Amino acid sequence: SNSALDEIVHRIITAGLTDAKGETYIPSIVRVGVNAHHSISSVSMDSLVALRVESSDRAKGKRRLEKDRARIAILDESSIVASTLAFSGCSMFSRMTRTFDVVVVDEAAQAVEPSTMVPLCHGCQQLFLVGDPIQLPATVLSDRAKDHGYDHSLFKRFQTAGYPVSVLNVQYRMHPAIRSFPSREFYDEGLEDGPNVVADTERPWHKHACYGPFAWLDVRGKEFTPEGSGSKANRDEAEAALALVKDLMVRFTELREPGLMAVISPYKEQVRLVKSLFRDKLGAEIAQGIDVNTIDGFQGREKLVAIFSGVRADDKKGIGFVRDERRMNVGLTRGRSTMIVLGSARVLRKAGPWRRLVRDAKARRALFPFTRPFDKSIARLTSDTYKVEDEVYSEEGEDEEWEDDEDDEQDVDYGAESEPEGDWIPRAEPGMSDDYSDSGRA
Repeated sequence: SNSALDEIVHRIITAGLTDAKGETYIPSIVRVGVNAHHSISSVSMDSLVALRVESSDRAKGKRRLEKDRARIAILDESSIVASTLAFSGCSMFSRMTRTFDVVVVDEAAQAVEPSTMVPLCHGCQQLFLVGDPIQLPATVLSDRAKDHGYDHSLFKRFQTAGYPVSVLNVQYRMHPAIRSFPSREFYDEGLEDGPNVVADTERPWHKHACYGPFAWLDVRGKEFTPEGSGSKANRDEAEAALALVKDLMVRFTELREPGLMAVISPYKEQVRLVKSLFRDKLGAEIAQGIDVNTIDGFQGREKLVAIFSGVRADDKKGIGFVRDERRMNVGLTRGRSTMIVLGSARVLRKAGPWRRLVRDAKARRALFPFTRPFDKSIARLTSDTYKVEDEVYSEEGEDEEWEDDEDDEQDVDYGAESEPEGDWIPRAEPGMSDDYSDSGRA
């Protein structure tokens, strides 16, 4: 997606790359495509072209020709060309005078095979497919296409055929308390923490158990389906998310910086509701700095604080695609320092892995009742006199499980090329260097 691409580009131009001598340098890079985030606009194709082709009164056709030539020159001169798979098929790539030494496809397990083949048409001596087959797969709407294997990625094809796959099992993203359950549930305890991950993810708000590193806030809300929509929303959880964000920003000024928090949900209508609520209550400028997106739209991204809204809260209904373990895996691993689940434990625990997560949260004393008024619940949970061990939960229905025949696949966010609202800017790393030596092209 464009947003995930921008995050990669931002990290490259701020943290740099390491050369063979162990020194950091900033490579020449161009970000090709639409909807480039303002934080990386300095390396976007449009900005670089504008520097070369000054506006003038010359004929429009002549200026267009000059811009086309500038684009090709920029592509030829750049060591790294960053593009989505779809945009790599545009005509300017076919007019380059150089080919690529290396092609790296990120989130390769989420792309259909024809899409992955597009950038390879421009020359490729070495291909790296990077992805997680235990997270969201390639997205295909047609059941007939699925029956013929169109939803299999090239990554999956190689893996199924027995091609050797290198497993990168050391994680540097999230606090060990966030990593704990996904590692056990989805990766057979295969994930290991990097050497500095605890120090990098510890934060002052962890002194309040309800603010992580991992916490489940049990909201007994009501789900609903907006008129004319096949999606679902939950106003109680949306307002609970608002209360949490407001309190965190008031207590901890660090979190007032745009781009550090996110609210994610499986449902598009919940995303719309949260965005609308945040704009109304926080103002457009502050709301824009909080990323609100679907799980499908957030794969490959991360935030310092992530809040997951499960939405489903009806005892008499199933939980739809919230039961999907791959979607659950993505949703629970987006937070770096804090991962908060907002959801009805009573309802979600009736489906396999969610039931195990409820038990895990209770065992770690990370499951808390969260009732209206939410500001009073927050005040209680963050009080100096609050004791986690005082929380008592009924075991009624804990082992109950239903056959969930509800299908809400039509609500999946298939807009992989869309640009989510909000700011995602990660922290810049110190020690940048402008030294650069061209040693290849990707």
